[in-house]
Amino acid sequence: MPGFLQDYVAAEFDEAMQEKGLSRNDNMPDMTVRLTYKHINLNPEQELIDPFERRIDQDVTLRYVATIMVDMFETSSGRQVWGGQINRIHSVLPGEYMHEERAKPAFLQAFRELLGNYPTI
Repeated sequence: MPGFLQDYVAAEFDEAMQEKGLSRNDNMPDMTVRLTYKHINLNPEQELIDPFERRIDQDVTLRYVATIMVDMFETSSGRQVWGGQINRIHSVLPGEYMHEERAKPAFLQAFRELLGNYPTI
């Protein structure tokens, strides 16, 4: 997960899980949650360009699919008990950056939809 996304993606996922009746407990967790990020560039000639480490001389619009995978494991056994992913297509112009105030509600909504069929406690 890119460093600038870690804190608020985790916070929005925590909020969506709390709405399902689960709370975070880092001291004695029954379940371990792993959030993983990957992206796929949609233009083959941009395959090697990382959208988060783009050089200033790369004056191109990047198009990529960003994916966050969610995997939940039983802490005691390590057995996976649930998983899913959210995806979004991005078009990023040179000099653009992610606006957290718009991204946070979008992440929360995506996690709510992802967890829509997750059993409520």
